Amino acid sequence: MSGIELIVNPNAPTRVFQRPEAGEAYSIGIDTSTGVGQDWTVFQVFTNRMPFTQVATFRAKLSVVDAAEAANLLGLWYNEALITCETNFPGNAVQDALVLQYRYPHNYQAEEHLDEDPNVSCKFGFKTTQASKWLLIREFEEELKAGNIILRDKQTIDEFMTYVYIEDRSKTGAVQGMNDDTVIAAMLALHGCRLFPERPKRKKAEKPSEENAQQRALMKKFMDSILRPVDKKKIIL
Repeated sequence: MSGIELIVNPNAPTRVFQRPEAGEAYSIGIDTSTGVGQDWTVFQVFTNRMPFTQVATFRAKLSVVDAAEAANLLGLWYNEALITCETNFPGNAVQDALVLQYRYPHNYQAEEHLDEDPNVSCKFGFKTTQASKWLLIREFEEELKAGNIILRDKQTIDEFMTYVYIEDRSKTGAVQGMNDDTVIAAMLALHGCRLFPERPKRKKAEKPSEENAQQRALMKKFMDSILRPVDKKKIIL
């Protein structure tokens, strides 16, 4: 890990379901607000190892200055996680601070910007449009159907249940009076996970019981007695 240790206050806006593990890769999605009004600043932390698991959330009303500092600390704690920050205003200020002030090492960068001078937020982060939102939605839907996402935060689940297609405005978003900040941040985190996915850890093979070993031995003896030699190699026990 990075050497940073966070003291998690149960009453603080950070909810930790699983602390960072050495050698594991993580992705963080950030949806930023101005700190006033209805919207919230949300960080979602997911494992890059499948199934992509929600291991922490952060939800508060912060200034962009405080949000950048919090994002830097949380990212470093989770093994310098890949941060995918929405750069629509005011997220562009948070992204700039991560790059220029904190020199955060792992920021999402769109492919079309890889060869450009990375000095401002337009070169880093994720620009959200109705078209790019559909990309995030499709990715999340694919992984949900495949059983590759584990959500642990009730607030996140509740907001997904009220995230809809608003027909009269031809756009997606929260129903009137509700929020979608945790939804956007979760989809951004998943977008990062899909760039560098890691396969599930192999479970240690269980030692067969004595009874099962005897059954397998008897079955093999039986198969050997009834199969012609040419057919034996086709049977895998």
